[in-house]
Amino acid sequence: MDQTSNPIQTNELPWMPLNTGVSVRLLRLVGKDRTLQLKVEPGTTIEQHAHGGEVHAFNVTGSRKLSNGKIAGPGAYVYEPAGNIDSWACYGDEPVIVQITMSGSVAYLDENGKPKSVTDTDTLRHRYRQWCEQENHPIVAIGA
Repeated sequence: MDQTSNPIQTNELPWMPLNTGVSVRLLRLVGKDRTLQLKVEPGTTIEQHAHGGEVHAFNVTGSRKLSNGKIAGPGAYVYEPAGNIDSWACYGDEPVIVQITMSGSVAYLDENGKPKSVTDTDTLRHRYRQWCEQENHPIVAIGA
């Protein structure tokens, strides 16, 4: 039996704001796993955070400067193991769009390395459903 799902036309989806300079298109939210597209505007840094699960990130457009100083440009794939602590920034004059598949929580850290906020698949699902309702957008993400 063919279990291929219907395609999600990501370029037609609106961006849900997360923080200043950061927005997201949620694509799949199942169990502790999620797939999303993250858009980060020029001059924006994703603050230091710790991953509770693996991360697979593919740069669709734009570039980002990783905390190790390396540049991940269009077409770059970055793997982060569970427990990785990092930060990164949009690099250059155009927004960076990264497609991410990840599991577990992400804890954003204060200047002492202590968690100040945590997000996971359930909290993103809740926020997404509320945003879709408020903005009158259809719920498209699988598992939402």
